[in-house]
Formats: sequence, C-alpha cells, structure tokens
Amino acid sequence: MKTPSKVVNELSPTFSPVNPSKGSSRSLLKASVARELLKLDPENVLSNQQKKDSRRGKDKANASILFSQHLDDDVIKRQKKILARLGVCEAFSMADATHFVADRFCRTKNMLQAITMGKPVVTSMWLENCAQAGCFIDERKYIMRDEKKEKEIGFSMLISLASACKHPLLLGKRVFVTSNVKPSQVVMTSLVKSSSGQPLERVGRSIMEGKGVPPDLLVISCEEDYEACAPLLEKGASVFSVELLLNGIVIQKLEYERHRLFMDRVKQTRSSRWLKDTVQGRFVPVPKRPRA
Repeated sequence: MKTPSKVVNELSPTFSPVNPSKGSSRSLLKASVARELLKLDPENVLSNQQKKDSRRGKDKANASILFSQHLDDDVIKRQKKILARLGVCEAFSMADATHFVADRFCRTKNMLQAITMGKPVVTSMWLENCAQAGCFIDERKYIMRDEKKEKEIGFSMLISLASACKHPLLLGKRVFVTSNVKPSQVVMTSLVKSSSGQPLERVGRSIMEGKGVPPDLLVISCEEDYEACAPLLEKGASVFSVELLLNGIVIQKLEYERHRLFMDRVKQTRSSRWLKDTVQGRFVPVPKRPRA
C-alpha cells in the first residue's frame, strides 16, 4: 500500500469508500442533482446529440490524466497501461491535468484543486471503458460520487464542479495567508491560485493606511498568528480559519460566519473598537487615526 505524501497527510483524514445505496434513493438523488445543474448551467446540461458526439471524438493529444494517491497500486498500473494504449499522457500535477482519477473522496490538495478548477473527477471505470471503446467517451457519466461523504459534508460533486466552472470561488478576491497556518502557507496559496484568487505576500501600506478594509480582501490565519493579525483587526478586518477555503472549495461556497477567528478578542461599540491585549488580558481601545 502506498504511503500518502506530506501534502496528503496535511489535508486529508482517512475516508471510507463509496457505499452504494438503494436504487430508489439513487434515483431521487440523480433527479435532485439534475435540477440543481439545470439551475446552474441550463445550456450545458441540456446539450444536444451533436455536442455529445464531439466530446467522444475529442483530441486525445490534449488530455493529461492525474491519478489519486489513494488508488490501489494494481489499479494505477492497469490505468497507466490503458493510457499507453490510448496514447494519452500522465500528468504529475493538477495544473497540467485535464482529468483527475479517484475512486473515493479524500480531501487532498489534488482533489481540492480538481474541484475548484472544475476539472472532471472521474472513477477508474472511465478509463477502463475508454479502453474498451478505443477512444475517449463522455466522462460526465463517470464523475466520482462518494455518497457517504457527500451526505456527511453536505455537497454534490456534480454541482460543485459545475459551480466552479461557472464562477470560480475566489474570483476578484485578494487573499493574505499568514505564516503558521496548517496546511502550510505554500499549500494554501496554491489553493488560492487554483480558485482564481490573487495571493498577497503581505498586506501593503496602501491597505493599512487606507480608509477601512478593502471589500475584496480575505485574511486566512490561525490562533498562533493573532499578533500578526492584530493590525488588521484594528482596522476592522475579519479573519478566517483555513476551513473557509478548504471546506469552501468542496461545497463551492464561502461560509464567512462559520469560520471567523478572534471574535472573542474584538469588541465594537457605536464609537470605538476594542481589541484584547494578550499580555494584560483585558480589552483596550483602538486609537483613532487622525483624519487626512
């Protein structure tokens, strides 16, 4: 059995494999998902036969497949042989991949990048059936569904992928990630980029000396970085835990109130803002900046 990489360990607990449900509940789920997809992107969901045919015959030379590290070794070996027969390249990062092959949901960096970039997350059966057909077949019928995890987390893989394609999660956002977050600042920054956000190495003078907090600024931090966040809190910024992005990518929604940090260390009155002094253990008023 393969040993998960450091990145996988940072992001991913061990998840259970898919447990197939009864036919009736599966039908209800499919009908519900179909309705949601229709709301998200009616033109693409209601594609005609010509679109389906063009997908089957698309150029394999443009495809590149990334395999989940949670696939069994023998499955990966068989899948790689299929790639060789089809003349398709294997990818070694999600940025270079067109498809991500996984048989169960694990919250790894690759999985999150695939979802937030709207790239198809397909089961290994997709390539197996491509091999039988001798060409690429429509991957939409092979989108990976882990019904247990989808129910537990409250998301649909089909809907999350469609939503990411329609509107990237962090489009138009500037994101500052502090240094001690876990998973690492490097991993979180890569997820920001994959979600079409603009990562900031630091919060510049123009932001700190400006009036208020820019509406497009997101601050992602942790308890250990309270001191680094204090100047931003003084300006009235909200600070969020890494789960805002990690869980947000999966459900394709940013739940701000659920993942706010330091709410117990900031008090706001009608005329003043108070910040908790970690040394003295009491709230002190934030000095008002002189008007320009």
